[in-house]
Amino acid sequence: MANDNSRRVPKQSRSQERFDKIVEIAAKLFLDRGFDGTTTNEIARQADISIGSLYQNFKNKESIVEALADRYVDALKKVTANVVDTDVAELSTATAVDALLDPILEFHLSYPEFRMLWLGTEVSPELKASMRAMDDEILGRVEELLEARAPGIPRASAKIVVTVMEVADKSLLTMIGRSDSVEFKARAAT
Repeated sequence: MANDNSRRVPKQSRSQERFDKIVEIAAKLFLDRGFDGTTTNEIARQADISIGSLYQNFKNKESIVEALADRYVDALKKVTANVVDTDVAELSTATAVDALLDPILEFHLSYPEFRMLWLGTEVSPELKASMRAMDDEILGRVEELLEARAPGIPRASAKIVVTVMEVADKSLLTMIGRSDSVEFKARAAT
């Protein structure tokens, strides 16, 4: 996603650990304070490294969030690959929906930092394009599942159904993220 000048790829395990620590701490700060409310100085301070060490790994704050997005995109692709491998044509509708949505919902609930990125953080055109490409890939898979489940459905209708599902999913995740009610979150996840 990011160009080669945005961040240095660590080659040694110690460098990789520092890189990962910076990304993990930045993720927590972005979630707590927002992208604009987080500074590279604060990330470095909480990572217990110098600002120079941070800048050896990342060109700027945007490249940190792009590394974070890369991490989550890779993980979510693995989750959706497992879902798509299920033969939904043989499942009941309720089971097929659960097989499709439960792992994705669990992923979003487990990684609220990703939800922040996915729901529209505007950091850079590259990040926005990467998130849209990931959405399009996942939605394409869902569309394939829908067509396998309902073989006669016209492609235009399948696209509309998948688009409505995406909007509903993002709305539900926004409501879950904003709610302080444990009961609401549990009911929304079922």
